[in-house]
Amino acid sequence: MPRFHSINIVSGCTPLHPICKGDIKTQVYNGRKISKKYIWLASNYTKNLNVVQMEEKFDAIIVGAGAAGLGAAYRLAKNGFNVVVLERGQRIGAKNVYGGRIYSHVFEKEIPEFTKEAPVERWVKKERLTFMNESDAVSLELFSSDQSSFIAILSKFNEWLGKKVEEAGGLVIPGFKVDDLIIEDGAVKGIVAGEEKLYSDVVIDAEGINPILAMKAGLRGDWKPNQVAVGVKEVIKLSEEKINDLFDLNEGEGMANLFLGYPTKYGLGGGFLYTNKDTISLGIVVRIDSAIAKQIAVYDIVEDFRLHPFIARILKEGSPIEYSAHLVPEGYHVPSKLAANGILLAGDVAGFVLNRGLTIRGVDLAFLSGLLAAETVKEAHEAKDFSETTLKAYESKLRNSIVINELEAFKKASTLLSNLRFYETYPQLVCEVLKEAYTIGENSQKIYPILREKMKGRISLLTLIRDLISAVRNL
Repeated sequence: MPRFHSINIVSGCTPLHPICKGDIKTQVYNGRKISKKYIWLASNYTKNLNVVQMEEKFDAIIVGAGAAGLGAAYRLAKNGFNVVVLERGQRIGAKNVYGGRIYSHVFEKEIPEFTKEAPVERWVKKERLTFMNESDAVSLELFSSDQSSFIAILSKFNEWLGKKVEEAGGLVIPGFKVDDLIIEDGAVKGIVAGEEKLYSDVVIDAEGINPILAMKAGLRGDWKPNQVAVGVKEVIKLSEEKINDLFDLNEGEGMANLFLGYPTKYGLGGGFLYTNKDTISLGIVVRIDSAIAKQIAVYDIVEDFRLHPFIARILKEGSPIEYSAHLVPEGYHVPSKLAANGILLAGDVAGFVLNRGLTIRGVDLAFLSGLLAAETVKEAHEAKDFSETTLKAYESKLRNSIVINELEAFKKASTLLSNLRFYETYPQLVCEVLKEAYTIGENSQKIYPILREKMKGRISLLTLIRDLISAVRNL
């Protein structure tokens, strides 16, 4: 059962803001009399008023209601811990832009009946990689009967995860901006929100891409331009039947399509198209340093991408209904320390996103990092020790999990994906060579002479071979 119980309150306060102080009318809370000031916290789902004594200490405070924070809260709540998730957005999922693929194995293992309950848009059955220049496109496509990943709208998905946290006994509070950490004697003891303070044994920092609290805790510095990318997404409305027809999909089947070349104006990054149930998520991701160097107008190129002949013919009957942008970690940039006295880092703030060119994953890694953070907090409670000495076991758990194992295995991929030729030279070469090879006239040519002609002044054969070998080895 949840440890937070709804009670009647009196004062001039109304539930228009997540924090409000006043006097207690009802004298019993969790089986004991209280007559102190209270903070009321409006539940994200029940909208009941949950009372917390000012000096009541949580077992864990989690900052950020993304996959990492909600994963940690779910595991802790299931184990009976007094846990609260504080989310800056006015509703759970309000700040989530991601609309794409999520790998399911971690969720299926942790949450019973996941496949029946989760808000899955479609299960990925088709993988497509498209090379694109200004007018043409060349695609490689895989169809598989495997069911290991799905397409989801993250705002809906995280709202569902939040409900699972509350069902398990935790509390998820939106509209709650955490400004600072309470640090006493070199240890994190809680959080500061405006003029209010909430205490806990441990803070799990899952604040996302903006590492405000992590920097205050001394666990990491700010991101550099080559370590972060900006993602911009449009949601296009189409009927479910139309999407099935356009992409040759059966009911419940989806496609994940990544693009290289023209969508980012040949900068470091790529385009994406994901088939939701009755919408399309279309967008681009461009690394900040590349956008600066190439003077890319990031907020305009999504429309240029949508108007490309290859995309326009697909989406001509659709209409944009949503536009959003967000920063995402790029490359392997995990901080050397993920734990300190009273605090752990999980999810995007720790850099747990893997881009290996062919696939992009982060939500499952974030969720698993939250679960491992929760296990570490559980062990710390058992030992009654919340120092870095105990909490650094979290780093060992990560190293023994797919989180760090996968990031380490594809560490060289981030270096390879910083090679501008994969975005600028090769997409154009592929399109130009195949277009000419398929053009039949009086003087048709074989592919190799066409390739050599198109390579002149662009790239040597030796460099092309080296890049190809490097891609095969590292992606």
